[in-house]
Parts: sequence; structure tokens; C-alpha cells
Amino acid sequence: MFSDVGPLKQLVVALVGLFFLGVPSLVAHRRRVQRLRWVVVVNVIGVLTGLFWFVALFMAMSMATRQPDRALAPGSQPGP
Repeated sequence: MFSDVGPLKQLVVALVGLFFLGVPSLVAHRRRVQRLRWVVVVNVIGVLTGLFWFVALFMAMSMATRQPDRALAPGSQPGP
């Protein structure tokens, strides 16, 4: 079945697959969710089982986000 697929195609498929499996963790990181570690743990378990991947994606999209740091926000004034 895979005998006609070259090593470059296998590498591309593997990299795309790894990116797809990491989507919940990337979404949670970009959204700055409060409990990023839990999303990553559920995502790792989801990679192994497949079912929890959807749970991790739901968590990443629905969890509360952290407030941005005022000192790092563009245009913010330092002070009280």
C-alpha cells in the first residue's frame, strides 16, 4: 500500500499530521487560556486515543483567557 510512496511524501504527511494533532495546544496558546497545561495534557492523551483530541480542542476554544500584561500592552502608560 505504501510501497509506491516516496520518503519525501511520507515526511510531508508526517509533518502535516503532527501539526494537525497539535492544533488544540496551538489554539490554547494563541488564545492565552488560563489553564494551558491542562489543554496540553488532554491533547497528548488525545493523540494516543483520538477521542480526547476533540475534548482538547473544545477546551482550547471555550476556556477563559488570561488578561494581557499592562506593561507589555502597546500604548500602555507605566504607573499606578
